[in-house]
Amino acid sequence: MVPDDALAGAEETYLDARDLLDRLNIARVRGDDDLGLAGAAASAVADARAAIDDLAEVDTAGWDSADLRALTVLKRWSAAVDVQEDTWPGTDESWVVTAERGFAALSARLQSEYAAAQGAVDTGEVIMTRLAVLERLAVEPDAEQRRHLFLSLEPVWQSIDGDDGYSSPYRRLIEMSARRWAAGGSPVERNARALGIDPAGIDDQLVAILSTWRAASGGTPVQPWDWWFVSGAASRALATTAPLQHLRDINDAWHSALGADPAELAVGYDIVPRPGRPPVPVAFTDFGARPRRLPGGGRHPARAWVMAAYTGGGLGELTELVHETGHAIHIAAIDTRPAFADWPDSDAFTEALAELTALDTAEPAWQGHWLGTSLPEAVSLRGRYADVMLDICWALLEIRLHADPDLWPSEVWAELTSTYLGITEHPELSWWAMRGQLVQEPGYMVNYALGPIIAADLRAAIRAERGDWSAGDPGWYGWVSEHVYRWGLERTSAEVLTGVLGRAPTADALLAEVARAA
Repeated sequence: MVPDDALAGAEETYLDARDLLDRLNIARVRGDDDLGLAGAAASAVADARAAIDDLAEVDTAGWDSADLRALTVLKRWSAAVDVQEDTWPGTDESWVVTAERGFAALSARLQSEYAAAQGAVDTGEVIMTRLAVLERLAVEPDAEQRRHLFLSLEPVWQSIDGDDGYSSPYRRLIEMSARRWAAGGSPVERNARALGIDPAGIDDQLVAILSTWRAASGGTPVQPWDWWFVSGAASRALATTAPLQHLRDINDAWHSALGADPAELAVGYDIVPRPGRPPVPVAFTDFGARPRRLPGGGRHPARAWVMAAYTGGGLGELTELVHETGHAIHIAAIDTRPAFADWPDSDAFTEALAELTALDTAEPAWQGHWLGTSLPEAVSLRGRYADVMLDICWALLEIRLHADPDLWPSEVWAELTSTYLGITEHPELSWWAMRGQLVQEPGYMVNYALGPIIAADLRAAIRAERGDWSAGDPGWYGWVSEHVYRWGLERTSAEVLTGVLGRAPTADALLAEVARAA
């Protein structure tokens, strides 16, 4: 067997394993414990690892750079699966693996407890999800009732932070995570480099965005339970335009008008809680099947699944659904060799791509066309970018806690939100601990901070090329797929961005958007 054939064969077995693992993951999230699928996935993983191990005997001297990158991807995946299948501590494991297992176990426990808490918030009147409570805060006119609703989220915070003391499980997780970053590198720095951004300037860039917001918004201090109401004029005004039963209709019609009909792309949706399905703590989208190139030149596109727990409808849930569908149409457009058929190398870039259409829900022109009514630009954009500013504060919280795990999270959070968002300090309330990403994957929140920077820059470049697409543009998906979506791991995120922007990304476009919200 020649080297190219050996690599091609390993890639096919790898793709088979990834396909089965994708199907198994989605089945489990949907509450379907298919033991036959689990066995088939385990067998496929074993075959793929064996094929990848055999490549160690192959002379790679004549391979080109793409083949060598593909080999690196396969080996990295095989090693990761190896760690996942190792035995638990108590056997002859190194302290590194033991520490990794300890981190994974604590993270999994906190995710489980958070999922249960955020999916069943007792407001004293009705059981709601965390997201539904935040939506309610944006429309509740009575200040005392807003305070009551806000404090009903305390069990959600406690699922992550405990009693906010020295025994806080989150503080233990951060200590472990900081050691992982020190040993294996910071995901924040890794993402920045993948985007072509200087990691040393991340903190300063995020602070500059927050400072611009603070200067533009001004105003008097606001209590944390009033934040969503103050910035929620858009949600209140448009509360009835996107009822729960019509979220999919609006979402699907919008993407169809861009040439990305979710039905034609075989996007799966499981977005409403139902008996038998485990709680979904954080809305997400993932592969249900990988893309395959066929011998005759055709292809089977990847299939995506969108998972969420929507209960109330409204602009917030619609925007999140559009964001998740943005991930789905990205997955469906990936067209590359098996080793590269994955998410891009930067999570921040991945999140930015989901915002290419999600940011439109805050545009008056889009609202008028798809919701039948629109709001003044500043009102609508303030509501959208208020969420971004909170995400930036969460990103800075994680960056600073990883730099010094001895810092008290509630104090750091109180300082950030009071300084830049004008929110009255309440360090006795660990309300920062309401995001599952904090324990699911420490450092991930920075992607929601860098993502808007990349999204604003890309949107400006696409608009310069194609014009405004608020009312639809049937060629939009084809153009964006060709230039942005299709690469997977074939090109680095920095290469894709440079190809569209002609330069490294900057925060200039986002700063202009923040100024529009003034």
